Amino acid sequence: MSSHLQGADPRRYDVVRLVQDFTTASLRFTDRAGASRGLHRSDLNALQALVQAREDGRSGLSAKQLAEALTLSPSATTTLLDRLERAGHVTRGLDEHDRRRVTISMTESAGAEARAMFGPLAAAMMEMMSEFSDDEIEVVARFLRAATDVVDEMER
Repeated sequence: MSSHLQGADPRRYDVVRLVQDFTTASLRFTDRAGASRGLHRSDLNALQALVQAREDGRSGLSAKQLAEALTLSPSATTTLLDRLERAGHVTRGLDEHDRRRVTISMTESAGAEARAMFGPLAAAMMEMMSEFSDDEIEVVARFLRAATDVVDEMER
């Protein structure tokens, strides 16, 4: 146990380690899935940010919003967007509300690619969760939301 966690409840420490192990396994999976299709982790993170924007009811993101979401410099964001556009995963278009602003949107083919990469994992995880009660799932969901909040807060 690391020195900054001395005296911690071993069960809670075990949960922290399991979250770290899950994070590492998830990143390995994402890196392999992306690499097999010529995508970097930052490409996949950008596409995920665009999916989230769509789920939030937005048609897309500006390059600045995407750069902020990914903590990338403007030049790195331009390079990433050029790569994704060449691959046919994003389009740049004029914002429907402000024609001076360019909006980045994910293409349907990128969505299909994401489903091909991550659909089997999602199905396997849904199957795994069938072994848990609704109450257990709610506790896990509450834990994961709180853990995400902690990580997000540490980033600020």
